Amino acid sequence: MELVLIDSGLINKAGHSYMLAKLVSQAMARRSLRHRIFGLRGLDPAIAEEIGAIAHFSRSLYESESLRWSEKARNAAARMLLRARAISPAPSEQRSFDILNKAYERDLRALPPDVWQPGNIVCITAISQNQLLGLVRFLRGMPEAARPRVACQLMFPPSYVPWGVTAKHGREFYSRAFVMAAPLIGKSLFFTVENKAMQEAYRNGFGISTRLLPVPFGVSTPPQLLEGRPCIGFFGDSKCDKGFHLLPGAIELCQKRGLDARFLIQVQHSGWEERTVAAEHALRRLRGVEIIEGILPGDTYAAWTSRAGIMLLPYDPVAFGPDRGSGIFTECMAAGRPIIASEGTFAGTSVANGEAEGEVFSPYTSEALAEAIERLIPRLAACRARAAGRAKAFALSHSPDAYIDVLLSCARAQKY
Repeated sequence: MELVLIDSGLINKAGHSYMLAKLVSQAMARRSLRHRIFGLRGLDPAIAEEIGAIAHFSRSLYESESLRWSEKARNAAARMLLRARAISPAPSEQRSFDILNKAYERDLRALPPDVWQPGNIVCITAISQNQLLGLVRFLRGMPEAARPRVACQLMFPPSYVPWGVTAKHGREFYSRAFVMAAPLIGKSLFFTVENKAMQEAYRNGFGISTRLLPVPFGVSTPPQLLEGRPCIGFFGDSKCDKGFHLLPGAIELCQKRGLDARFLIQVQHSGWEERTVAAEHALRRLRGVEIIEGILPGDTYAAWTSRAGIMLLPYDPVAFGPDRGSGIFTECMAAGRPIIASEGTFAGTSVANGEAEGEVFSPYTSEALAEAIERLIPRLAACRARAAGRAKAFALSHSPDAYIDVLLSCARAQKY
C-alpha cells in the first residue's frame, strides 16, 4: 500500500499546502509508510528536495479563465452605453469550470500508472468546483476493480471561487459532480471535511455523507506573556475575504480611543485586489504597526506568531463562508491563543459557543472590529487561561498522525 497526496495548489511555501505536505510527509516517514506527493508544475525546488514532492499538475487550484472575446466586447459596449467606469472584468465562472476540470482530468490521467493501484490511498488535499467534476469523470472511467481508495477533502464551500467573489453556479456545479459520483461514494471515493459545520452543510445541502479529516497545523507556539502592551496579530494571506481591508480603520480607531496595544501584520499578496493594496498603504502610514513582509518559513512564522497574544480572524462571513475552516484558527486553538472573529464564520461561531476563547464582532465593519478589540483586552488574562486548558486535547486531535489515521480508515472501509 502507498499513500499518495495530490495538491494542485502546492507550488511554494505560502499558504497551507506546503505545511500540510511537510507535516504529513514527516509523519508518514516516522511510521514507515510509503508515500508520494504531487504538486504543481513550477514547484519550488527547495520543497522537492525537502519532502520529495513531485511537480506535475499543469493548472493551479487557484487559477481561473477569462471571459471569451465576445463576452468582453458585449461588456465593454454595455459600459459605454451606461458611461460606466472601465474595470477589469471578473473571470468567467463557466469557462473556468469547463476548462480547468478538463485540465484536471487530463493531469490525473497523466500521473504514473502505479498511483492508480487498488491497494493505494489517494488523498486529494483540496478541491473546488473547477476540479471536482474532472476527478469524478476520471474515476468513473476506470474499471471498478482497478480503483484505489480516494479521500477527497472538500476544503471549500460551494460558494467559493478563487478570485474573491461569491460563486454564482457553485451549487449547480457541485450537484452535477455529486450525482455522477453517486456509484463511487463509500466504495472507492470518500469525501472528507475539516469540521462539523462543513459536514452539516454538505449533508443538508447535497445529502452527502462526509468523514471528519482535521487538518494538521504547523509549529504552534503558545503566546509569549510579555509585560506591557498587548500584541495583536494578523497573519496569512492579505485578502479581502480574510478581512485585511478592515485592519487600517480598526487600528486607527483603537489608537484614537487611547488603546495601548501593538499590532503585528503580515503583508502577503499579489496586488490584484484594489482594496488590499489600499489597505497596505494605509497600514504603513500608521504608528504602532509592525509590518512583516511576504512568505514566512515555518520556524520564522512560529517565532512571529508567538509574539501575538491575540489573533485577528476578521474573515468575511459571505465571501469566506460560514463553515470554512482556517489553519490559523487551528493553530490558535492548539497554542491556547484567544482570537477575534467575525460573526457568521466558523471561528466566530466557535467563540460564541464557548469552544474557542475571544470575541466576536458584528456588523462586518472596521468600527465593530475595533470595539471587539477593546472588549477583549481587559479580560485577556482569563481568556488565555481558559484557552490554555483546551489546547493540549485540541492539538492531539489535529495532529499529522490523526490525519493519517483517518486516511487509513478509508482503506479499511468495506466495499458494498
